[in-house]
Amino acid sequence: MLAGAGTGKTRVLTTKLSKIIRENYANPYEILTVTFTNKAASEMKNRVESILRINTAGWWIGTFHSMGARILRKNPEIVGLKKQFTIIDTDDQLKLLKQVLSFHNIDDKRWPAKNLSYVIQRWKDKGLNPDNIDQHGSDFANNKGAILYETYQKRLKTLNAADYGDLLLQNLNMFHIQPDIKNYYKNKFKFVLVDEYQDTNLCQYQWLQNIVNKNQNICVVGDDDQSIYSWRGAEVKNIFKFEKEYDKVKVIKLEKNYRSKANILNAANFLISNNKNRMGKDLWTDDDAGEKIEIINVNNNEEEATYISDKIEELLSSGVLLESFAILVRASYQTRAFEDRFIKIGMPYKIIGGTKFYERLEIRDALAFLRIVASDYDDLAFERIINVPKKGIGEKTIRSIEVFGREKALSLIQATRELVKINYFSNKINNNLSNFIKLIEKWRNQKTLNASELAETILDESGYTEMWQNDKSVEAESRLDNLKELINAISEFDTIRSFIEHIQLVMDNELNNKNNSVNILTFHASKGLEFENIFLPGWEEEIFPNKRALEERLNEGLEEERRLAYVGITRAQKRVWILHANSRIIHGQWFYSIPSRFLSELPSDNIISDGHTNTDYFGNLNYQNNFLENNNTYTENKNTMLKGDRVFHQKFGYGLIINIENDNAEVKFEKTSTKKVKIDYLIKDV
Repeated sequence: MLAGAGTGKTRVLTTKLSKIIRENYANPYEILTVTFTNKAASEMKNRVESILRINTAGWWIGTFHSMGARILRKNPEIVGLKKQFTIIDTDDQLKLLKQVLSFHNIDDKRWPAKNLSYVIQRWKDKGLNPDNIDQHGSDFANNKGAILYETYQKRLKTLNAADYGDLLLQNLNMFHIQPDIKNYYKNKFKFVLVDEYQDTNLCQYQWLQNIVNKNQNICVVGDDDQSIYSWRGAEVKNIFKFEKEYDKVKVIKLEKNYRSKANILNAANFLISNNKNRMGKDLWTDDDAGEKIEIINVNNNEEEATYISDKIEELLSSGVLLESFAILVRASYQTRAFEDRFIKIGMPYKIIGGTKFYERLEIRDALAFLRIVASDYDDLAFERIINVPKKGIGEKTIRSIEVFGREKALSLIQATRELVKINYFSNKINNNLSNFIKLIEKWRNQKTLNASELAETILDESGYTEMWQNDKSVEAESRLDNLKELINAISEFDTIRSFIEHIQLVMDNELNNKNNSVNILTFHASKGLEFENIFLPGWEEEIFPNKRALEERLNEGLEEERRLAYVGITRAQKRVWILHANSRIIHGQWFYSIPSRFLSELPSDNIISDGHTNTDYFGNLNYQNNFLENNNTYTENKNTMLKGDRVFHQKFGYGLIINIENDNAEVKFEKTSTKKVKIDYLIKDV
């Protein structure tokens, strides 16, 4: 069943399951029904119980991995496990992988366990054991991924444990070692039902092939146009080849949408039709056309946030509910501008599927450094970062400082000063504490830097930025990006102290009624959700479609980005606003933008631009030529710009290039401070 967005696919699947049981085609224990999340599995059970009025306890309804675990529990010895084996969680998995790295004398700072975990999980997603990954090798730890994987699997067996990926992989191994087990399940399950088939990985695909019986009674529900999880192993090809893998396949298209107005559906259909690799369908509705999708052009990201908040307030005054609004972003760093704006005007909001910007670990750490510079009495900040980055100051030292401080009625930093003076600690600890105190005093006495420059200096000289630069974990890059975004936020304030006061308001912005809030979330987190009113900001090249997705996966990446756009638009019930900016600050640097190519792929009949119907607003936009022209200009600039050249920047005016590094130039501007900017945003003054 090819089920488009909002077509009621879960209802169709549960109705089919109920019909099989009601009409005695099979009993409940002869039907396997699998989906991806516990929430979806629970919803299925509830719906079936509501239809049949019977309890579903013990039925084979659940996630792929829960069903795999259930099968593995029956015959674990076949794959070298014992009864009552343990399923380890992520923390235990990382501890075990660190032991493996240590055993092979591999530096876990250069090659973090978290990265190795990702590599191994992707192999397991493909159904690969350590002895058959040569052709799927990894450059992890200088091509030692295979031996590390092998050692890890041996350690798991020694501990009588399995990780999340093993729950299906070991099923495949079991079926291969003892085909009788495979045949048992083939005969057991008369029907196999699968939800969200477009999100299956290769291991799940093979697992299903091993379980489906000779009559091939398998029914899958999915939507190739909503396959957006390749980064976690999903293979959209699985749904494309379904008709070739099974005989007498009947494809039923569910195209009637029960969610969105016609203008929204028509725009989404037109957009996704640009994907070459799709099965093809067109959503339609009995509902009226509704309002056209509005395309809004703004000058920058601050104006973007203001426009959205103003529009929300305008509609609130007409009775629209706050929780009916959602803002969908492509990258998590985009949320900060909206968070700051909503806090400033007192508009409640919540982040769905993520952490608020100012509550992220690296931001809290950075703020602690700033707070301790601003105040001699912030003990919580002092305690948080006294050993960040690590400098050999443990709990025992901190407790000694606390005890001394209480006895003398001193703050922790005051107590530290006194203890350092009398050489209370060992030479090493005393020196480290002394150096830290001197740094704080230096930062406090800095008079020539503005607030953002001082903050950047604090993070650099404390070693905090370098700590994340040396960290090779998956999250390190995004943490560094967030720190840059923090510096950008500080640039809007005159002093560190005024920024901290602003942040205290941010931290206090927790709501008793979390439902009465604007929703902010990424496109990926929006899958399966719906809202009356959707804002889609940041529709510019390199943001959306995402630059990295295009560079790493070329056309496949582009088509998945377009599917993301389709998912975003089809979350809306009544209204959609799409915004693109002429320029925006990203991680502290100004970027000038060109509109996303996806805007040119929206049908003119279903959009309105800046309040006016415009039949060719983007119809005449020849993106390819613009892009090539932009790239030619960029290449010429990069080749001709030299240190010492006088240049012009649209925002910062005239300046001199004092350094060039890769695609960036450090420019000393005449009317502002020295800044790093993209070379392609500079015009050489000749």
